[in-house]
Formats: sequence, C-alpha cells, structure tokens
Amino acid sequence: MNVRISARNFDLTDAITEFAETKLLKLKRFENHIIDGHLILEKDKSVSIVELTLLVKNSKILCKVDTQDIYQGIIEVVRKAERQLQKYEDKFKERKRIAAKTKRV
Repeated sequence: MNVRISARNFDLTDAITEFAETKLLKLKRFENHIIDGHLILEKDKSVSIVELTLLVKNSKILCKVDTQDIYQGIIEVVRKAERQLQKYEDKFKERKRIAAKTKRV
C-alpha cells in the first residue's frame, strides 16, 4: 500500500508524518483492495482539514474531516476510511458470492 502524505499552508514535521504512518497501518488489512492513496493535511486559520483519498479496484474512497487538532483529524479520517473499506469489501465479497451462485445453476 503506497500512501503519499502532503501538507498545505504549513510545514510537515517528522512527528506528524510518523503519527500518520502509524495510524495508516490500520488499513493494512485492506491492502489487497487499495491501489494508491493520498493523505492531504491542510491548515487554515483555526481549522485543520484532513483528507484521505484511496484508489481501490473500480472505485475511489474519499474521507474528509474538519477539526481544530490535526492529530485528532488523522485519527477520525482513518476511522472513516476503515468503515468505508469494510463496506466496500463486504459488497465485493457479496458480488463474488452471487456470481459464483449463478454460475452453478
């Protein structure tokens, strides 16, 4: 799984990068579905915007969170991505099951 991390309107520190990489390890179990990813961290005056875009087979998963704390935003965006990937995986398995079922008949 290859996820790029970039920052807008501020300098990306090593601490934030390491924190984001450790949190993104939670998505490792969906590695066979994820083709590419991009984590964008953006700071405005008092709001931090964290956006995670994951390219999966036949689809794109987009998660966006607005918070005051950038670390909390990273946690929330990974949680959202986990839920969306689980839903995608369930649909993928269901499609495979239905296709196999109709083949037998």
